[in-house]
Parts: sequence; C-alpha cells; structure tokens
Amino acid sequence: MAKKKSAFDRLPQRPAATDQLNAQALQLLQQGQFQSGAQLLQQSLTQNPRQPEVAYNLGYALQQLGLLDQAVQAYGQAIALAPQDADALMARGHGLATLKKFAEAEADFAKTVKLRSQDADAWNNYGNVLLELERTLEALAAYDRALALRPGFVQALFNKGKALGALERYTDAAAAYEAALTINPNYEEAKWHLSWIYLVLGDFERGWRLFEARWTVPNLGNQRRYPHLPQWLGQASIAGKSLLLYAEQGLGDTLQFCRYVPLLQAMGAKVSLAVQKPLVSFLKDQWPDVLVAESFAAVSEFDLATPLMSLPLALGTRLATIPAEVPYLCVDEPAQTAHERLHVGLVWSGSTGHKNDKNRSMAVETLAPLFQLPVNWVCLQPDLRESDLRWLAEHSEVTLDRPALNDFAETARIIAGLDLVVTVDTAVAHLAGALGKPVWILLPTGADYRWLLDRNDSPWYPTASLFRQEYREDWRSVVSAIRLLLISD
Repeated sequence: MAKKKSAFDRLPQRPAATDQLNAQALQLLQQGQFQSGAQLLQQSLTQNPRQPEVAYNLGYALQQLGLLDQAVQAYGQAIALAPQDADALMARGHGLATLKKFAEAEADFAKTVKLRSQDADAWNNYGNVLLELERTLEALAAYDRALALRPGFVQALFNKGKALGALERYTDAAAAYEAALTINPNYEEAKWHLSWIYLVLGDFERGWRLFEARWTVPNLGNQRRYPHLPQWLGQASIAGKSLLLYAEQGLGDTLQFCRYVPLLQAMGAKVSLAVQKPLVSFLKDQWPDVLVAESFAAVSEFDLATPLMSLPLALGTRLATIPAEVPYLCVDEPAQTAHERLHVGLVWSGSTGHKNDKNRSMAVETLAPLFQLPVNWVCLQPDLRESDLRWLAEHSEVTLDRPALNDFAETARIIAGLDLVVTVDTAVAHLAGALGKPVWILLPTGADYRWLLDRNDSPWYPTASLFRQEYREDWRSVVSAIRLLLISD
C-alpha cells in the first residue's frame, strides 16, 4: 500500500484560536507521541462527535499504535460525517487490508479512485487489494493506470510483476521487476520475486544469485542460523574444512537439497547437517561420517556454514548439471507388501499453514474416482482434516490404509515398499523422488519454481511424472488423467 498521509500534513492551517485539545493532540502526533495524542482526540470527540478531521486524526494515531480495529472505527466515523473524504477512505481501506478484510477494503479503494482518478497511490492501493481478491486482470489494469499517472512508480512496477506472475506471464513479470530494479537497484523484495521468475524459467545462473535476497527482505522473517560462522558460497576451497549445513525452510526443501552432501564430501569437506526434528532419525545414517542433529551448540567446532538452499549457488548448479542420480536417500528394510495388486501411496493435502495451501491441496472426495479402482491405497498423511474424516466416514466402501506415521523414517520405509506414490506438492513428493520411487506429482497452476514450466518430468527427480492443472482449481481433470493411466497399467 502507498504510504499514508500523516494527520498533521493533511490538516489545513488554522488560526491560533483553534480548540486547545486538538492543537495539543496534533503537536503530540508530530512528536510521535501517539498514545497521548489519541487520548486528547478521544476527549475532543466525546465533547463534540461531529468532527470529521478529529475522527480522522484519531484513526491515524490508533493505526500508528497498531490498534487497527479501533482505527478502522475512527476512520468510519470520519467517513460517516464526510462521505467524500478520499483520505479517510484510503486510510480505512489500508487498515481493512492489513486486517485481511479485503472485500471491505476493495469497496473503500473503489470509491477512492472515483474521487481521485488522477491519484497514482490510490490506483496502486486498489490494485493491491484486487490482487488479494484474485481479481488479477483488474489489478493489472489498476497498476497500469498508476504507472500511466506516474511513470517510474517503483512500487507499482513491483506489484505489476506480482500480478503478471500470478497470471503465469513470467517473461512480462521479469520485465516489470527488472524495470523496478533499474530505478531502485536496492529493491530487495523485487530481487526475491525476480529470482523465482528466473528459476521457474530455468535461468539458474541469475535465479540462484538473486535467491539470496531472501535474507534481506524483512517481511520474509528469514534469519541466518549460526551467523557467527563464515558463510560459504563457493568462494574458496573447502578441502579439510568443517562445514555445517543447515535447513532453513520446509521439510521438502531439506530433502531436495541434502543431495549435495556427497558432492561436498568429495570436495574434501567434513560435513555436518542441522535439520528439522522430524527428519533427524531418517537422515542421521544416510552418509558416512556426517553428523546429523536438530541443532549444534558448539559452533566453534566448525569452520564454515551454508544454508542448504544456497548450495545450488555455491556449486554453480545449472539446469543441465543438477545432481540427479537417485536414489540419494535409502532405507534398510522396506515395508513388505503383497503384490497381487498395485500398492499406491496417496497424499492429497499438505500443511494448512503453507502459504499456497489453498491451491496445492485438495479434498479427499476429489479422489473418489480413484477409489473405484482395484488398487490398495495407502494414506501417507499423518493427519487428516476434519472435512476429509467426515467424508471417509460417510463412504465406508472406500478402503484406505492408514499406517502409523510417527516420523519420516517410517514414512520412507513404507514408501520403499510401494509400487507408486501419488501426491500433491508436499515433502512426500521429495521423499519419494529422493528414494528413486515412481512418483506422480499433482501440481496447481502457477506451480512452485522447482517444477519449471510445461514439463511432465523433473530434472531433480528422474522417477517423477508431473500432472498439471490446465486452469485454477482444475483437480478433477488431473485425477481423471491419473485414473486412465492406472487403468491402462
């Protein structure tokens, strides 16, 4: 969103005889004393509620204090008294958007752009809330309007890149981000988003380099573990060095990028690995002479540290040089299964906390056509959502084995004994691929960068087949394609 106009910038000059409460309140706001200023403004409104300027200033003060619900109410009071107040509409829209009340925010911004059709900030804000509502083409039009009014509007260029990326117009999205970076070379968030575009396009040289911007974008909340250790990014020999690798994002990311451990050992490094707790028992015996733990306290024992997802940059990985020999993870004793019919592992949803869960997951009922086939289905999800449990309870004819999955070591053991894994884009997809198991990965539109574009295979996992939605939420046609393949087998 565009920066809000401050309360004191907005008010017209007033004679010295202005109400003392308001004069004192404005002075406090100018000094950044928002709590004290808000108290005086509330007193003024108690004495005379029909003061739209005071209500607006109260909203501003409350917003600075992080009291968004109260700020929205104060802005509402100002708007009730002055319905054509574009500043108050924009401020309330900003507050509503921050509260993720996007439909209400859209109504305020729609009014704002009617009142201020030549205001680039208003159009940019409007585009942002339209993008949140997945009205992407309208958002793109709003950003273009903002840019027509203010050529070189860096934030609008960045937001336009996001809209184009959501539309899978990746080349155009890259151009928008590049234009923003031409104007502001230090726009770290634009670098981060551009890295994903380059990676999905297969441009690893530029993509992995810009991927490092994940450490410099505050909103991502990423912090380097072991910051006191020098970070190795390929700049020097690691022969004879003690190198600590550490997980930084999801379980699937760790499973994908731990493939580099043997390469680092071959370069002469003594490798240790800090990973998420659910992976420790599975990974601890995968490589000789590699210590695996959730964390390491005695950091003085290490010479260097590298986050796992920086290894492609450190080792100069390109599309043609991905270390893709599988299996690169293994199990000692696969689960035993009878083979009179196919045994297929199944995952249809991931963590609800994942930022893309809405698109990457589906309901179990979407898979109903598969349950009609002569296949032994094995659920590889440790937990099921309430809606899925209800559907399964209502369809007792569906046979779905649900083994106890206490950790990834047990999940890997079960996968190793299956004929096939069918999964959405979760850690199980990476686990099956790392084990060299045939895995069919079901992908939404705008899939993650690692699956690239328009491919039904993966250079990361030779045993993987990719099944992509043709349009958003089009899981049924994907399931139909899988059903036909299972029938033909």
